[in-house]
Amino acid sequence: MASRSRGAGYATFAAIGMAAGLSGLGALSLIYQDTVLQWEPVPASWPHHAALGAGSGLVLLAGGILMAMRRTRALGAGVAAGFIGLWVLGLHLPRMFAKPADLPGWLAIAECSAMALGGFLARRELMGGPGRTTTLETRLFGLCCLVFGASHFLFARFTAAMVPAWLPMRLDLAYLTGAIHALTGLALLAGFRPRWAAAIEALMMTAFVALVHLPRVAAKPGDRTELTLLFVAVTLSSAAWIVATSRTASRRG
Repeated sequence: MASRSRGAGYATFAAIGMAAGLSGLGALSLIYQDTVLQWEPVPASWPHHAALGAGSGLVLLAGGILMAMRRTRALGAGVAAGFIGLWVLGLHLPRMFAKPADLPGWLAIAECSAMALGGFLARRELMGGPGRTTTLETRLFGLCCLVFGASHFLFARFTAAMVPAWLPMRLDLAYLTGAIHALTGLALLAGFRPRWAAAIEALMMTAFVALVHLPRVAAKPGDRTELTLLFVAVTLSSAAWIVATSRTASRRG
């Protein structure tokens, strides 16, 4: 009973973390009257960009606020997941069909997909039945982790440049974190110790928030790009914690 209570508490913290990340992204879209940079790549040919940005911000902010409250958490998770899922289907995939070799584009798809999957999984858990769809969501999250790992290897020097200067062997750390992404992704895809795999992924992503993104925002507190990267990282790490605390992952170990 105590273990189940702790699990529910961790799941709550994960949901609130995702709510904070979504709310931050929504607030930035409202402030800048723009969509979420490369994660929401609205074509330049579309009119009324400011209105689209404000509308996007309102949806993300509403999803985050609803997700922060227990009674409306499932609704907020569904709103946010559905909206971000639309970015993947309506904005990213058409671009990737046109330019399938665009590796940063695949990374953006994986990041948006991981955020959406975290929301869908949170909603399903709150609605009371994991079922086969929950297993699929967990495995698809693992596929996203594989893309994260590949990006660390393909863009190792860029990743190393993000590592704090006070840490030694930054390039080696870029490769190490890429390998961890890949291994946790493979474990989730195979259904091997999914709770532990997702927890390791979540811990590493949370470390990125604490060691990489928060210091960069502290150094440039008004920089929109750094703030966006921070809120995306918070949302991604929270999505990983949602996977780690899900009933399916817990049952399968």
